[in-house]
Amino acid sequence: MNKVRISILSFTFLLGFIYQPNWVYNNFWFKADFYDSIPFTVPYKGFLLIYSILSTVFVHYLIRLVKRYA
Repeated sequence: MNKVRISILSFTFLLGFIYQPNWVYNNFWFKADFYDSIPFTVPYKGFLLIYSILSTVFVHYLIRLVKRYA
């Protein structure tokens, strides 16, 4: 990977850790009813880490898709 892609993915990770869209925050943290059914608790920083990783992986594959077909 080159420096530009690493910087884009790093920025995506940091942005995902700091900011979540309203629909993500409301559906998966604030009003999440499924947390009552799982036998463990998920801390807020764990939620942020999972969202950051998923958004970074999504952007990585989006970059690969654009490079392949553009």
